[in-house]
Amino acid sequence: MTTLPFKLSVDPAPSQFLLTVRGPMAPKTLDEGRKAHNLAAGSDQGVAAARSFGDLSHAVFVPVQPNGAGAGELLIIDYWNSVEGLQTFFAQLPEQTAETTLFRDREAVVWAPAPGLPRLSLPAPTGHDERWVGIARGPVASVEAAGKHLTETMRKQVNTARAKGLMSREWFHRLARPGDGTAPEIIGVDIWFDADGMQAVYSDPAEMAAFAGLFTAAPQTSVWKKPEGRWVEW
Repeated sequence: MTTLPFKLSVDPAPSQFLLTVRGPMAPKTLDEGRKAHNLAAGSDQGVAAARSFGDLSHAVFVPVQPNGAGAGELLIIDYWNSVEGLQTFFAQLPEQTAETTLFRDREAVVWAPAPGLPRLSLPAPTGHDERWVGIARGPVASVEAAGKHLTETMRKQVNTARAKGLMSREWFHRLARPGDGTAPEIIGVDIWFDADGMQAVYSDPAEMAAFAGLFTAAPQTSVWKKPEGRWVEW
């Protein structure tokens, strides 16, 4: 992919917002899904346009354990520094694009940082180039209370988790629309460089017990890996 020059069309915010897009792919095979994705996200012009509206990063993942027929599910994780730019960019896309035909069904959610929600980011050691993702999301009584709980949990667990391959752990809250009366929801995104270490942490009852009382209902959890083949990312 050639990097084209671009001019920012928005005033960037000082923090990053998370966009998650998840759903079963429409194509019959993963490779066909890869081609459909790259048609949507792979052109130099398309990447430059997204960047001009505040898209900082675009990455794709598939489930560690495939759970669907055909091409299976796809998870897209984007980081933006302009919600207005994100909304404008997608509003300007034609109704029928390669992205809309990539998914049979999808959920797109914008998540925002909040004071008190902890964030950890550490470099990977040399030679550890593979990446796995762990996701946990669910409703909470309040974002403020969740932040206090998670800060204490991270303080106690981060050293062990890092030794087992944790690179980053970030928590965001769902960006609610005006008048939205639904309960607040948070999402945690872990990035790992060691799959065995990740599974060891997630399967350790003592480690997971620290999250008891965080969510007001059973959270959605999932683990993801990089798909095979060349998928356009930035």
